[in-house]
Amino acid sequence: MDTLDFLAQKAPPLTSTLSADGLLVSLSESLSDQLGYAPEESLSQPIERFYSVESVRALRLLIANPPADEQVHSLELTLIRHNGGLLHVIASGLLEWRSVQPARLHLLNIALGALGHRVREMHNANEVMSQMLQSAKVAYWCIEFAEAVDINNSPDEIVRQVFENDSHWRLCNRAMADVYEMPSDVDFNQQPVRLYWPRSPANEEFVRRLIEAGFSVDCALSVDRRHDGSPAYVENDVRATIVNGHLLRMWGSIRDVSQELRMQHDAEQRIDALRRVFDAVPDAVLVIDEHLQPQWRNAAFEETFGITNGAGIARLLLDNALPERTWHRLPLPDLSGREPDFDVHCSRIQIREGVAWRVAVFRERQGVLHAQELHP
Repeated sequence: MDTLDFLAQKAPPLTSTLSADGLLVSLSESLSDQLGYAPEESLSQPIERFYSVESVRALRLLIANPPADEQVHSLELTLIRHNGGLLHVIASGLLEWRSVQPARLHLLNIALGALGHRVREMHNANEVMSQMLQSAKVAYWCIEFAEAVDINNSPDEIVRQVFENDSHWRLCNRAMADVYEMPSDVDFNQQPVRLYWPRSPANEEFVRRLIEAGFSVDCALSVDRRHDGSPAYVENDVRATIVNGHLLRMWGSIRDVSQELRMQHDAEQRIDALRRVFDAVPDAVLVIDEHLQPQWRNAAFEETFGITNGAGIARLLLDNALPERTWHRLPLPDLSGREPDFDVHCSRIQIREGVAWRVAVFRERQGVLHAQELHP
């Protein structure tokens, strides 16, 4: 007996024939058994009774656009059992449309069995994870490299490949799209990676930090681009998949820190302006914190007492226990090594609840002045 005939007897093939008008022409006995129908019960029935909606759509599309050589190489189909269960198969066969009207589709079906179960489990797990990620408030992203990055190279070459190798967004959730102010009708995952994460000195430095950290880093700053072209400053927690020295994908979450950086920049500008104001004051000024440590001094203080003598001057003030908000005479060592008399004024400033700093103003005495002539 021929080997193929022997196999056909031991494991009869699951075959079916469909017509172009949407009717089931025949089912093999083995496929009828799998579906739980008597062979004659299925004949001339509409294919919607036996195939899932997605499978019917795929079959009708195939019949509407028949292959020139009439060969059907691979179809993923789902048949519906009599009891409502599903049978997942891979089908191949022949679509006769030249010599037969209406056209007929002859299929040899291979049940996926345990493999199909694993595929469905993976599909379900992927669907659950996708739904969770899409509904998350945290912005998640993943970049996949169609052309893997060889990380055995120099940092410069790795940086070049990260930005020049073919890559695409594997997953960007809705929260990610919100950070980049993406219109609701635009699919982030279909956009070019470089459009929103361009190559720039800041982003090259970001990649170098990833390289140094083995592509596992938290709070790494990158400068991205929103949909309208404006910059987005984001902190990234990044992880990666590396196989045999090749970077296949990077993923992580981001936090938009643009507003925080703007606030920090504004605060730094205000502080710098205050420094310039106090540097313009002709009297020496020293600020002492709640731990009795110098926190700030103006230019006049440095010119009079030096840059490093703040702590010593602060101790002298505290040792003399000067009262608040009044002028007192006190000899203090200046840069020349002398100890001229200074009129000193101390004020306590409330920084926050339970924390107060001191602001000390120093004015070197020039002859004899009356108290009312002194002003802080």
